[in-house]
Amino acid sequence: MKLSGGVISELRAEEFAWPEGDRPGELKFWHEVAVEVREAITQALDSSLALGGIHGARLYGLNSSDEPVGRYQLIMPEGSWFVRVSSRFGHPKLEQAITRYLVDYGVNVNPLIVAGKTLEWKGRPFRVDARPMVDGRHFNGSSDDLGNLASALATCHQALKGFPMVSEIRGIASARYKRLERIKERIRDAIGDGSFELFAERADWASEHRDWLAEMTECFTPDLAQYSGAQCVHGEVHPGNVLFRADDGAAVLVDFEESIHLFAPPAWDLAFLVQRFCLSDYPTKKTVDHRITVITEAYRSPLPSLVDMMRQAAWFTVVTQLDLQLSEGVVSPVSEYDKFVELERQARCYPIV
Repeated sequence: MKLSGGVISELRAEEFAWPEGDRPGELKFWHEVAVEVREAITQALDSSLALGGIHGARLYGLNSSDEPVGRYQLIMPEGSWFVRVSSRFGHPKLEQAITRYLVDYGVNVNPLIVAGKTLEWKGRPFRVDARPMVDGRHFNGSSDDLGNLASALATCHQALKGFPMVSEIRGIASARYKRLERIKERIRDAIGDGSFELFAERADWASEHRDWLAEMTECFTPDLAQYSGAQCVHGEVHPGNVLFRADDGAAVLVDFEESIHLFAPPAWDLAFLVQRFCLSDYPTKKTVDHRITVITEAYRSPLPSLVDMMRQAAWFTVVTQLDLQLSEGVVSPVSEYDKFVELERQARCYPIV
């Protein structure tokens, strides 16, 4: 979404997966939704769900908000739906195609049933999606959960090797990689000039992290397709994008928004898995070794070295946030920049992975 008049807007916390990051809260949709927001969302979905109309349906928010952006539970006599409203449109039909393909392959994913409906709110368009509500929970830190996730990811990676729309994914990813390479060079120039106007409202942050950015420009490889074994991947395997079913504990992969923009080796997803599910509590070497063993056995293949890929993922996200600011005039919170600086530094502390 390009904001009119060059207006800079800061993304709401709800746009960054779950606001709580790597420790998402409980799946409790209990916040009342403002009448005008509820009406806008239900009207956007009314013609798509094909369930005899949704008049009188109940809608509850995961978080309190007086604007549409967020996550909701739509409760109807026929069932319950997870509804997401976002300012970022992406490629909804391609996302829908990849989730349907994975369902047919037998991968545990939460498929997009309604993808990319438009909601107009105060003169601005928003994207509305609907998926079946999963009766489940987030990661509880157990070895069982870790193994179930690694197993689901192995099946997902095997399936995505044969995704029939791979050329579309590669094209979108290639265009993105070229943009990020240009931005990396602009950051290099900014460091050389000692001027960080490129970062606009985040110029002070960039100046404070000059040395970190300088190392990034020397080591960051934006074109992930150059890595051996590159293919379609999930793209963002973090705790907010995985649910564990209440009945059998099976891991369910959700939110394939990043899948459409990435062509990378499976090590990309595995780096996310290890860093975001195994290292977030800064464990001892013994604990890390145990967790890696669990993942390796469940993934059914030896893990590649992941330290470089974990660092690449952190740099990739920071440059992507700057790309979002430059192309759409939308500024990420400082906390998002800081988070990925910390994740990159953390990767250096675990050369054993």
